[in-house]
Amino acid sequence: MSDMTLSAVMRRMQESEIAAERKGWLDPRSGSPAVPHGIRSTFKDWASDRTDYPSDMSEVALAHKVGTQVEQAYRRGDMMEKRRLMMDDWARFVLGQSHSA
Repeated sequence: MSDMTLSAVMRRMQESEIAAERKGWLDPRSGSPAVPHGIRSTFKDWASDRTDYPSDMSEVALAHKVGTQVEQAYRRGDMMEKRRLMMDDWARFVLGQSHSA
């Protein structure tokens, strides 16, 4: 799914909130409506500041390239099972529940 698709969905969600006379989802610092990049940034901050998950795992979860070209050539795994645990913890965090990492 592209960033533009997510942006369009989030824009429509915000418009629906405004139409319902609610604030919607606003950045607490800037007061601007939430955008996909903000969500990705929040995920990275959470993974770095509140968990013990390795940085490269959160980078892979964000679809970023990790390591040098040589490391990338030898990296065959996708850490799917470990990432699944991390994303379960992220979901619990977003929902206001505790997490295990």
